Amino acid sequence: MGESAFGVRYNHAMATILLTNDDGLWSPGLVALRRVVASLGTVVTVAPDHNYSAVARGITIDRPLHIQPATFGDGFPGYAVDGTPVDCVRLALLGLAGPRPDFVVAGINLGANMGDDVTYSGTVAAALEAVLLNVPAVAVSVASREPRYLSETAGLIVPFLDRALAGGLPPRTLINLNLPDVPRSDVQGARLTRLGRASYHDQVIVMSDGGRPTTYSMRALKNGGDASDEAGTDFAAVREGYLSLTPLLFDFGGDRGARALGDWDLDGLFGRATAAVS
Repeated sequence: MGESAFGVRYNHAMATILLTNDDGLWSPGLVALRRVVASLGTVVTVAPDHNYSAVARGITIDRPLHIQPATFGDGFPGYAVDGTPVDCVRLALLGLAGPRPDFVVAGINLGANMGDDVTYSGTVAAALEAVLLNVPAVAVSVASREPRYLSETAGLIVPFLDRALAGGLPPRTLINLNLPDVPRSDVQGARLTRLGRASYHDQVIVMSDGGRPTTYSMRALKNGGDASDEAGTDFAAVREGYLSLTPLLFDFGGDRGARALGDWDLDGLFGRATAAVS
């Protein structure tokens, strides 16, 4: 038996591992993940029934959710949910797909989740939901939407997951792991990194307006040389052929904002607003 940093005690060999993603139950990334984690414990897979990319921490509140047994990949058993990645984690942690998981792995996402873009990611959000519910979690992505080397590189995450299962992870911290899109023989190693800055900037393009309501398209434009290129970032590591491991501590009550507003006369400001209304 071992005790993780989350205070959960379990026999490593008996750990229940939840797999989920945002690309959908039948994504090749989830299939590759399922193949490589099979030896690490009891695996339960709960994932959306279609692609839910970029939904962040969205949840379904306006209708009932449906969860259906399904098979994927090489006949692996799983559950398909007509909801978001976070819905899937919440259902699994409520025990609706078997025992409450000891550990959550989200991915493998087709396309990197790095820099500012982690805030959009349903893959990262699924792992974050687990962490906020006191279950250790890892989000895994590969830097390609075409899984050319996915089957080769997926196994590289196993030693890390094995170590994390045995020794635990820091509280309220998820590990955001990005694989480079190179053959396994070209992977240079692994780096502990920090988040870079956004690598894309949006452009709004008018698609049509001839007598009908105008429609627009939000397109991402590559930005060639910004802070995402800095040494030590997730972008730099993946670009140079390394696995990037970025610990993400979600503490939204940081001191910087409190210090910045510390000298504002809040009583005076809101007192004047109240007086103006009355």
